[in-house]
Amino acid sequence: MAEYILSIDLGTTSCKAVLFDTDFNIVTTARREYKTSYPHAGWAEQPAYQWWEALRENTKAVLKQSAVDPAKIIAVGIDAFSTTVLPVDKAGDPLRPGLIWMDRRSGKQSDWIAKNLGKELWEINGNVSDAGNIAPKIMWIKENEPEVYKKTHMFLHANGYLVYCLTGKYSMDISEAGLSQLCNTATGQYSDELINACGIDRAKLPPIFNCTDVVGKVTAEAAAKTGLVAGTPVIAGSMDNVAAGLGAGVSKGGEVFISGGTVTTNNVCLSVPKYNRNLHIYPHIVPGTWITAGGVDFGGAGLKWFKELLEVENYAEIDALADTSVCAKSSVIFLPYMVGQRCPIWNDHTTGVLIGLKPTTNRQDLVRAFMEGTTYGSRHVLSLVQDEGVAIENVKITGGSANSAAWVQIFSDVIGKPIDIPGAVDLPPLGVAIAAAYGVGAIKTFDEGIAKIAIRESFVPDEENHAYYTEMYGVFRSLYENIKGEYDRLAAIERKFKK
Repeated sequence: MAEYILSIDLGTTSCKAVLFDTDFNIVTTARREYKTSYPHAGWAEQPAYQWWEALRENTKAVLKQSAVDPAKIIAVGIDAFSTTVLPVDKAGDPLRPGLIWMDRRSGKQSDWIAKNLGKELWEINGNVSDAGNIAPKIMWIKENEPEVYKKTHMFLHANGYLVYCLTGKYSMDISEAGLSQLCNTATGQYSDELINACGIDRAKLPPIFNCTDVVGKVTAEAAAKTGLVAGTPVIAGSMDNVAAGLGAGVSKGGEVFISGGTVTTNNVCLSVPKYNRNLHIYPHIVPGTWITAGGVDFGGAGLKWFKELLEVENYAEIDALADTSVCAKSSVIFLPYMVGQRCPIWNDHTTGVLIGLKPTTNRQDLVRAFMEGTTYGSRHVLSLVQDEGVAIENVKITGGSANSAAWVQIFSDVIGKPIDIPGAVDLPPLGVAIAAAYGVGAIKTFDEGIAKIAIRESFVPDEENHAYYTEMYGVFRSLYENIKGEYDRLAAIERKFKK
């Protein structure tokens, strides 16, 4: 008898529902968009009713489109963007819009944690304090919206809220532990030392579950609103980044997935938690593993910016320019840190830099330089992990960058590793589907699910190109170190003369 798994992927701009069979083939999908509000500079909010409405409508749509009997859906898994803070009252109703991952209003609180709890945070949590993370945001609400804080029964993440809407049970999945700044990342459990030091009421924090744990079952009320059958198991789920990792087939120490989207995120699976001040770290879906990550915050976005500057209509033309460029022809280097940069360099003042321009430099050279610059940034992240003694292998790449064969070849040449492109398009929903199947016993091991992930294309590094890129990478890194003080000077001048 055919059985199915429903994945809900809650993204920044839209929610997608994907119905899989138990061989992890996509049966059908549905998608709903919603908006983010920006009340002030650095603020980013979303009302939670949008997420629940999108889940309901998407679920009804996939059931109608597929004509699948909802009684044959054996599990529901939800992944979502990380570091969201949503306060709800005793009835589970939101008290204000959720502060999503890009919200930066809690800089003051983050700086306080760094100054007063830096040592403890590092030893317990393994991450540096950042305004986008959970603890500073809760502290901001307590200090600036005391009535909201007082009425808050529970602070939830985005996927935790949807799990609650389906089951009536509160939860936080373990993958959120690291960036909560309230947990011991090695154990995935709350740290009373950090919680008390931040002045947060422990009772307002939901219980932590492994990503694959069944938190509860769909209630009769939720069943009536979604079309699901009451009693369908719902797992805790995960943040989208670790779901994408599992969807790419990454589950063992040293395996890597690069997500080449607006932000180029470089993720390495660890079998032992290794704390590095330049990188994020948080538990992976697979028990006993962690993900350490760093990115280029304007990676794919940088190439998009350059495409628009050239007034090129589509990426096919950009790829054609890259295909006609020649490695080692112009030796132009691009520092891709155009909008400030979080890990691995943690510098809000950075901007983009081009060096090596000559009268012979053409558009093809510049397109290649933009691709290479982002890829040098990826190599920087991976080198930090390798310096900790982790052997890098089994590299996968996903996202928009994976659609450019020229760019993936540059990644392979710069990093010096073979790179595979997974065949699946929707990796976070696939990852959380594998997690849900494991959670309800439909598969006994994660390898059973990973074995079903097809590889679309593979690339191997060119040894000569890799030797060239290794020398260029050395210039890339020393260039930043030599000019980083000038970023502060530029920022000071901009503040002085800005009108």
